[in-house]
Amino acid sequence: MNCVCFTALGKAIHALSRIGNELWLDPMVKGLALRSVNAAHSAYGCFLFSPMFFKQYSLESGSKQGSKSVLPLFRCLTSIERSVERCHISVSTATDRVIIQFFCRHGIIKTHNIHFQESEALQAVFDSHLCPNVLKAPARLLADMVVHFPLFQEEITLSISPLKVTVRNYQQGGKGVLTLSYRLL
Repeated sequence: MNCVCFTALGKAIHALSRIGNELWLDPMVKGLALRSVNAAHSAYGCFLFSPMFFKQYSLESGSKQGSKSVLPLFRCLTSIERSVERCHISVSTATDRVIIQFFCRHGIIKTHNIHFQESEALQAVFDSHLCPNVLKAPARLLADMVVHFPLFQEEITLSISPLKVTVRNYQQGGKGVLTLSYRLL
């Protein structure tokens, strides 16, 4: 797979690292899915990159489970944007490695070999018809909602009712609680 926009891939990896400690790479016909779940299985995240996202996409069967060690590769996205011209991701089943190559300016190639384990595909299991509310919003709106919370905040609560959305944080001892409510139109 040759990435067209590896910054978007890096941002997806950053977002999933906040959910869980492991990352599932699930190559499918409809694209590459990056998935993560927290230890309690109460939070799940998935990004699906269609084959059109890549300059070249060829399918290998099986889901690959990797560790959080992918995150350091995409830690400084602005540096990557300036120096990396393209990114190549491949899977070597013979050595159980996901190979990520950054092709940088001046002919420099950075190659990272990351160990993976074969696993079952990770899917969220729930009945969507049992969910009374649906939240659909542009990413920018959601980002504007959470920007009011401190960067060190590990957890926020999102409450949804038919008339409003409430975002709240809790701090030990009940001090400094921030609650934001948005009326739905």
